[in-house]
Amino acid sequence: MPAPSADRAVLIYETDDSEFADSAIDALTHAGIDCYRTGRALPGGSSLTVCIYIRNASDFARANEILVQQGAAVDAPTRISPKLILAGIIIGALLVALVFVGLAK
Repeated sequence: MPAPSADRAVLIYETDDSEFADSAIDALTHAGIDCYRTGRALPGGSSLTVCIYIRNASDFARANEILVQQGAAVDAPTRISPKLILAGIIIGALLVALVFVGLAK
C-alpha cells in the first residue's frame, strides 16, 4: 500500500478490540508518533469499531511496523492453491470435451 499524502490525519487500523487499541496508541505515542483513536467499547460489553489515526502521513511505515509488532492482523493477499487451479482446468477441459462430443452426434 503506498504511503498517503502528508496533509491530513491517516486511518491506519480498525479493530473491535478496545484493549489492543489502547496498547497500540501507547506504543505509537512512546515511539513519538502523534496519533489518536476514535470509538470506544459500548456499555454492557458490546463492541464498537475503534479507529486508530496518525496525524503525520510521514509516520505511516513506522506506525504500521509498530502495529504489527503489537499483534495487529496483517492482510495477506488471497492465493489460490495450484491444486485448485489444476482441478479447475481439468474440469473445464472435460466439460469442453463433453460439449464437443455431444455436438458431434
